[in-house]
Amino acid sequence: MSAIETIARLEHWLRPVLHTLPPHLAVRLFSDGRTAFAKAFADDVPQHAGFHAPSHMAVRAWGLEFSMPIWNAAGMFKNGEGYEVVARQGAGAYVAGTTTSVPRVGNVKDGIRWPAAAYPRSGVASNWMGLPNEGHAAVAARLSALTRVAGCPVGASVSADPGMDQNLALPALAKGMRLYDRVGVDYIELNESCPNVPGHDAQHDVLDAGLLQRLDYVAHHVLATRTRNLPVVVKFSTDTNPAYVDDLVRVLIERGFDGIILGNTSTQYVAVRPLIDKREQAVYDHFTRSFGGGLSGRPLRDVSLELCARARRAADACAPTREFHVIRCGGVSTAADIEASRREGILLNQWYVGYFDAFGVDGHNVYRRLAAQLVAMRT
Repeated sequence: MSAIETIARLEHWLRPVLHTLPPHLAVRLFSDGRTAFAKAFADDVPQHAGFHAPSHMAVRAWGLEFSMPIWNAAGMFKNGEGYEVVARQGAGAYVAGTTTSVPRVGNVKDGIRWPAAAYPRSGVASNWMGLPNEGHAAVAARLSALTRVAGCPVGASVSADPGMDQNLALPALAKGMRLYDRVGVDYIELNESCPNVPGHDAQHDVLDAGLLQRLDYVAHHVLATRTRNLPVVVKFSTDTNPAYVDDLVRVLIERGFDGIILGNTSTQYVAVRPLIDKREQAVYDHFTRSFGGGLSGRPLRDVSLELCARARRAADACAPTREFHVIRCGGVSTAADIEASRREGILLNQWYVGYFDAFGVDGHNVYRRLAAQLVAMRT
């Protein structure tokens, strides 16, 4: 067991103690600890031989092979680090954290850099990080140097620069996507789902003019000029209004996009609060009042499944000429969640809170354990 695995296991069992502290102190300690842990975790390459899931578990999509039907969500590795870690663990794919054309330092408030909190008894986490990243060019260069592992495709997540005039932001976005194309990434996610930056924080009426302008620009300047198989999918929040999903899928298919990810974090603080353990509500209330941020974890499970199932039906009804996949992200944490997705025709999943909860117990065997559970469920 590596030092990082030991720390993760100790933190997993000690995390509830943070909620006995004053809320501001609990948030500060967790935020600082999370940042330090994330940096060390991304360098903790498993020393044992890499795990390969049984071949019957692989998913073929867009001409790519995903050795498992699940991999990390984009928020896990902010700057294109950590590929070798999750590839050796046996992840189905990898995606680097969302980048912008201009590097971003992320959010700082009340002396806390990249505020975050966890509510372990409730299976929930908060973050108000604000898309910190080194920029398209730096992360693309890092991804270009990776030694690929079969069955673990490499994805890049991109966003238009928050707060930048669209006349500048859209050409910069397209330039960044073409850069990732040149360095050979296997797929690209266009992130429209971060609640912690301007422009991504209203996800109920998703068919707004700004979104359509971005989709049209990418369709014309990126999708229409592709010279190789490079799937581009668009990521939306779990707060997306279900009534808009059918139209949203149609819009994506008409413009030549290859899939949709539903969802990301939620800002439904009032709706989620009854699901928060009473011992964790003081920190929860402090965080949502002081920072806002996005909620992730267990309460998003049913919502993400509902949205993705609706998107799958809508895509089937459109009968797209290009292969179009729905990726579920939000509250996915168990083999049962992956099987629930599969029953709805959703073949691909991403996780974050569930991953780190499992890593705190299983360490680098996290995908090995998950694969064994899936095998048991399918036999």
